[in-house]
Amino acid sequence: MSEPLIDRAWRFVRACIVGGGATLVDFSVLTLCIRVIAIAPVTARIPALLAGATVQFFGNRTFTFRAQSGSLSRQAKLFAVFEIATLVLNWTTYRLLQPRLTVLPPEVVSFLGTFITFVVFAYPIRRLVIFRLPSA
Repeated sequence: MSEPLIDRAWRFVRACIVGGGATLVDFSVLTLCIRVIAIAPVTARIPALLAGATVQFFGNRTFTFRAQSGSLSRQAKLFAVFEIATLVLNWTTYRLLQPRLTVLPPEVVSFLGTFITFVVFAYPIRRLVIFRLPSA
């Protein structure tokens, strides 16, 4: 039986909320590391990315997809692999969009590219592969 459209829409909204929270954590850790702890920006990016990815993983597992009954180890491994692919796609999308959308600030182009990558790749992979639970 097909899932009602409203359920799919709310799940997508929950994924956007988790992504927003992960972005906020990422930027907060980055700013803390650079401005307070005085870590070089390139080095500070590492804990920021890890913090954001952690929020993304657990937020999607519990809030977006409600997949707590799935194997944590399996989900974490799949998430790590596909998160690397998502980063590569984000970068590639940005490289394609940025020279063509010069009327927009590069930060806006980055958000646009990230959203396109999320809708076309990251969200479907998380829903259909990483956090998919066996049918009852």
